[in-house]
Amino acid sequence: MERAKAQKVLNPKSVWLPVVIGISIVVFLAYRDDQFSGRSLQLFSDFRVAFLLFVFFLLLIKDGLNAFRIRLLSHGQLNGLSAIRIVLLWEFAIAVTPPVIGAAAVLVFIVYKEGQPLGKALVYTLLLAILDNLFFLTASPLAIGLSNGAVFPILKEAPAYFESGVSRVFWLSYTSIAFYTFFMLSALLFFPETVKKILTYLMTIRVLRRWKEPVIQQSEELVLASKVLRGQSPAYWVKLLAATYAIWIFKFALINAWVSGFNQVSVNDQLLMLGRHLTMWVVMLVSPSPGNAGTAEFIFPVFYEDFAGKYTFISGLLWRLTTYYPYLIAGVLLIPKWWKK
Repeated sequence: MERAKAQKVLNPKSVWLPVVIGISIVVFLAYRDDQFSGRSLQLFSDFRVAFLLFVFFLLLIKDGLNAFRIRLLSHGQLNGLSAIRIVLLWEFAIAVTPPVIGAAAVLVFIVYKEGQPLGKALVYTLLLAILDNLFFLTASPLAIGLSNGAVFPILKEAPAYFESGVSRVFWLSYTSIAFYTFFMLSALLFFPETVKKILTYLMTIRVLRRWKEPVIQQSEELVLASKVLRGQSPAYWVKLLAATYAIWIFKFALINAWVSGFNQVSVNDQLLMLGRHLTMWVVMLVSPSPGNAGTAEFIFPVFYEDFAGKYTFISGLLWRLTTYYPYLIAGVLLIPKWWKK
């Protein structure tokens, strides 16, 4: 990724657009809600403090596991501090980039600037994307099957086509993830030599020749990294997959924690809420807004009003305040020093 493009994303000024969008949608939802009043915000006093501690515990464990996963990927070549920086900058990039575009290219640049060769940075990024996608590809059918389709919300006042639309968007995203994951697995683990030959051939085209040297170098590093990865023990892959599953479960459990802090929620509903978050996340992959700003706030009541009841608005607000805005703040504080370094 060119430095200029990375600077455009990893820039403290890039927080303003998602912040404005998010606040605007929150104000719109509050204005549209006939039951909203000053008393709605005072409902926070009903929240049980023990769950607030649980929320921060989940956040720390989630990001800690993500840093551990990055260290494991690099075979310890990235130290703990570098791994934490990568996690925070990656989360910032996700928060200011539309999901339909993704922040993968920015992550490659971040890992590269943390001292890893460009080819390895590319491999780590591809493998992280593959691991995350494998979680969704395996967990989604499981959640749908065990819930008999209840992970798709039933909207009392919405037209039937809207409900079926949620399901269609989900399966469209799911299919896209499946194709992307298969292609990445092929490039990284199964047929890296073929990918190298294709890239080498493409670089013979006149308009692409200016990038021939770096692309050939990256493709060679891709082949070398692929050989290293294919030589790993089963325990290595089990650790990576276990860490990936735990990261996403802890991330999804944050909504459970906020809602449970207000309402008593049964074990079955807790599991259903995790499934709802899974389908909601996949649906939001097609959002054009940076970091799902506005989209997440708008869609939250659709998936969680059944569980949160009168606490839906405040639960959604607190969820975003603790899972989105902290990474914007962390990025604003970290990025200037990181660029100077």
